[in-house]
Amino acid sequence: MKKVAILTITNSGLNFGNRLQNYALQEAIKSCGVEVETIQSAKSVKCSVLLSAARRKAKLLLKNEKRRQCFKQFDKSYVKYADKVRYENINESEFADRYDAFVAGSDQVWNPNFHFNSDFEFATFADKCKRFSYAASIGVSEIKPEHQKDFIKNIQGMRAISVRESDSIELVEKLCKRQAQIHVDPTMLLSREDYYKIEQMPPQGLPQKYLLVYFLGNVPVKYREKINILADKLGLEVVELSELKGTKYYDIGPQHFLYAINHADYICTDSFHGTVFSILFQKQFSIFIRTDNDVPMNSRIETLVDKFEVRDRLAAQMDVDSAMKPIDYKKIEEILVSERKKSQEYLHEISKMW
Repeated sequence: MKKVAILTITNSGLNFGNRLQNYALQEAIKSCGVEVETIQSAKSVKCSVLLSAARRKAKLLLKNEKRRQCFKQFDKSYVKYADKVRYENINESEFADRYDAFVAGSDQVWNPNFHFNSDFEFATFADKCKRFSYAASIGVSEIKPEHQKDFIKNIQGMRAISVRESDSIELVEKLCKRQAQIHVDPTMLLSREDYYKIEQMPPQGLPQKYLLVYFLGNVPVKYREKINILADKLGLEVVELSELKGTKYYDIGPQHFLYAINHADYICTDSFHGTVFSILFQKQFSIFIRTDNDVPMNSRIETLVDKFEVRDRLAAQMDVDSAMKPIDYKKIEEILVSERKKSQEYLHEISKMW
């Protein structure tokens, strides 16, 4: 059986969307009849292997052990990692002959502004015939001049290119003179029924009826006021999933995130994957544009709302009464089925090259 490695972000913390897109891409590639593993990355051998037992224990305590254990539980159950860890600028070449193909994606695996991204996510250590991507996200609409030379070189070394955002098509074609295809985030390749099988109630429990707030950044006062008014009108209790340590629902994993989304009566989010799973679970939702980014990354949301014709769910364009208007999912579901088919066909097509 052919063996394929996923190259994605594995060293940027504990993020629900990141882990779920990894799992979904793994399952989608497996459906092509191959074995799939994800290669984990670490900064250096010194930091990742030679830490003393005492230092490791202290590090775990500092990094919120409960949340980490929830993610560890998810990984153990659902994500297959390679038995060998990649250390930056040390052992990348050792992976070249272990796999028949490398698929980069999705998440913001090609975002040049992320310090943990590198040439490795373009599989530059392998022959060009093995280098593919699926819905790789660049995350920005422009590449800074200082990053352009490396970006062009890396893109030109890919055998087949699939990206997630409309802006990325233009970047790849105009800047790198390569053709690219656009496909949906891997999480959308699986059905909601697939996610029902792996969701779990958060250990903290949830109210019977609630409005879920899931923001990656801080919730600005003007947004919070609008959310509270909406919750009052709908008669819902506000439940907040936060990336901020010390909050009630911080210590949960991807399996709990899925449950919280699926069982919510309404969702307010500034997250790309928060929006994706709202659509997948056919929820009523509002999208808030993040205001505390140093680097604009709204191209992800722009592509998503345009593709699924839900631009009217952007909170800036809605008053509270409009936000309460039910979403008609008939058209959205038709688009999802079409986009999923297109994306699956791409994966099966490139699998013939492995």
